[in-house]
Amino acid sequence: MVRISQKPGEKQKKAAPEIKKPSRVFTEYYSSIILILITILIGAGYFVIKPKIDEYKDLRAHSESLRQNIKNEQTYLAGLRRSVNAAQSIAPGVLEKVDQALPRSFSIPKTIVLINSAATASNVSVSSIVFSPETESRAKKTSLQSVQMTLNVSAPDYAALKNFLNTLEASLRLIDIQMLTVSDFSEGQASFSLQLRTYYYPKDETK
Repeated sequence: MVRISQKPGEKQKKAAPEIKKPSRVFTEYYSSIILILITILIGAGYFVIKPKIDEYKDLRAHSESLRQNIKNEQTYLAGLRRSVNAAQSIAPGVLEKVDQALPRSFSIPKTIVLINSAATASNVSVSSIVFSPETESRAKKTSLQSVQMTLNVSAPDYAALKNFLNTLEASLRLIDIQMLTVSDFSEGQASFSLQLRTYYYPKDETK
């Protein structure tokens, strides 16, 4: 058998891997490639990621707004339920008195009956009544309205007239005394001119 002798170090020299030289493109355009990659990343972040972030922020803000609106509606409904329960607990007699004090419409016949009853109870005589409704625009027809009344009253003395006025003020109907004028004052008979104002709260006809 023939053995081939090998020089020392020859095996190690063949086993050593060869080191490849770096690509010329990579070495010469390294900075440009990095710049391009950075630009791509920034562009992707601006055109892809940022819209998603903005969309998330808008969705979150919208959700917070809806949550707040729901909370406000729940608070309003709770207050409305308390008001309804309070209104239902009011006795019907109390509501009738409120309607008499502040009716939903002005009625001349009912007002005349009220004044005549007070005059009869006070021993005075009402010779004339002039009604002057307050002129309001249609837009204000749901607000508190008033009607001015001018009365010519004959009474035996001032005490009888005072009793007449006290009777009107003590009635359920809201009546304010605006002015009192003495037109004739003789023994046993006195004539007065009164200006009174009463109120009503009209219904909302738009509903």
